[in-house]
Amino acid sequence: MHIGVIFCKCAGQISGKILSEKLKDLILKEVEWIEEFELACADETQKEITNLIKNRKPEGLIILVCSPHNKGSIFHEISKNAEINPYMVNLVNVREHVAWVTKDKKSATFKAYALLKGALERLKKQKPLFDMEIPVSTDILIIGAGVAGINAGLTLSKAGKKVYLIEKEFSLGGKVVKYEKLFPDLSCAPCFVHPMVEEVLNSQIDLRLNSEIKELKGYFGNIYATVNTKPIYINPKKCIGCSECEKACPTGAIKVEPMSLPAIAKIDTDKCLPFKGQDCHICIKECPVTDAINLNDIPRDEIINIGAVVLATGFKLLDCKIFPNLGYGKFQNVYNSLEFEDLLNSEGHSKGEVLTENGEIPETIGIIHCVGSLEEKYKPYCSRICCQYAFKFNRILRQNLPETTIIHFVKEIVLPGKKAYELYFKAKRDPKVKIIRYENLEDLLVQQKNSLIIKHRNKKYPLDILVLCPAIISENPVFNTMGGIFFTGSIKEAMTVEESITDAISISGKILSELHEGKITKSPTITKIDYNKCTGCGICIAQCPYRAIEIEMKKPKLIDTLCEGCGICVAGCPAKAMELEGFTSEQLITEIDGILNALRRIENGSNCF
Repeated sequence: MHIGVIFCKCAGQISGKILSEKLKDLILKEVEWIEEFELACADETQKEITNLIKNRKPEGLIILVCSPHNKGSIFHEISKNAEINPYMVNLVNVREHVAWVTKDKKSATFKAYALLKGALERLKKQKPLFDMEIPVSTDILIIGAGVAGINAGLTLSKAGKKVYLIEKEFSLGGKVVKYEKLFPDLSCAPCFVHPMVEEVLNSQIDLRLNSEIKELKGYFGNIYATVNTKPIYINPKKCIGCSECEKACPTGAIKVEPMSLPAIAKIDTDKCLPFKGQDCHICIKECPVTDAINLNDIPRDEIINIGAVVLATGFKLLDCKIFPNLGYGKFQNVYNSLEFEDLLNSEGHSKGEVLTENGEIPETIGIIHCVGSLEEKYKPYCSRICCQYAFKFNRILRQNLPETTIIHFVKEIVLPGKKAYELYFKAKRDPKVKIIRYENLEDLLVQQKNSLIIKHRNKKYPLDILVLCPAIISENPVFNTMGGIFFTGSIKEAMTVEESITDAISISGKILSELHEGKITKSPTITKIDYNKCTGCGICIAQCPYRAIEIEMKKPKLIDTLCEGCGICVAGCPAKAMELEGFTSEQLITEIDGILNALRRIENGSNCF
């Protein structure tokens, strides 16, 4: 077998710390040729090495260099350009494993030779492997139409991809549409989200409202999703929200909801006469847009073939009822943060008037931070955005209720970024704002007499309204272990609106880079199954972290596109029926034998040095 060696001196980092000439003499006894270069990874040197390999045409190549994790991709590319199979090239790390950790030059030289000997013997057992090209679907399914899902959809659609946007609610925009103002500058939330929603409605995105995923199966590039869509009887891309149907409906069954985006009509089937078997189509007659209303729509299941799935289902709040000492669900005038957002919203049920349940203007409002966050018993992490929206509440309340006292009960204050501190700084300077630090939620006790009272360290603080800022919990998706699933937005962790949008665009770029040509290129270093040895025990299926093995005809079948070559199944197979291409048992044992044989030469008094 014609085998050559490239020796990188690494600008003296290798050659200056071993007996280079002695090592070369030893190597020449084992291979056809050896060539050394001052810095093999330098641009000009890469061209020299490429031409050298083209001229020498070795069947295999060993490169004495630094860590493969550092420069491995460069030499992989050099091999391909030089028309030698890159899987017939072994890199030996003589910088980190030898030169940098072995002080004695003689010992370092022998160690380098032993490692080379192992790589050489292994190379003799290797065979050429070839990257796999797998045809894939380039369509994308996005689950969740909040700001992250919307921006991922728009980014991918503008890049020419077919996008399916699935939302379980009747509206778009997620939780942000329930806010009236966004921190830190109190900008208009609907004004921010509405253009995104309009862009979706006017795009080529296939939008499915009131829809859910029943099943996902397959693998990255070829995923099959079963989508269940329940009828909403209104076409969101056609309804203009004019309310003509609402005015005409004799039973009040159809109504345009102003807090929804898009602000389209919604039908209450319990009140609608056609759903009771009566003849009434007044809404359709009065609607100025053809086919905006379809009372004959039916539920349907559809199987969609896509290449990747983006999960953008957002977050939920920790249930405050698990803290009986805080009075949530027990006393009136105790709200969680999302409920208080609705109270502040001029389009909400109170039209933005912050009043007690008795209709009185509150004299004192309390806000408890970190409800369940930073608690080992509940959620040991910081929820990141709570302090920011809590001080947003503070600012809005001060604008609307200039005489109201506001008390913040804080465990920690976390205000990342350039602008987050501004709202806190304004609150801190406000003479009608108190900031009280507590250590544990158990130190706080909410009671109710004539008004709410918070007890803390033998002090009592009368309140009219209490707002709880619960821990933010990322949704736990059912399909989180499947290949081809990408997470974006607050499903990963709590994010600001800006962070969610940035993350969505980033994830979209990653998907575009991997599905841009309708095919994916995959390394051939994946598992192979020897069915002559396989007993069908299924241990490999249970162990595979990528779900790359499934049962077919009572035998395990490898899904090539999902296998990442981790080798867990190889180590776990009791029948030794699994082998990893490029890292077979024979190759690894031969490499170990090569190293041990080199060591024996010294132990037996060899005069090679």
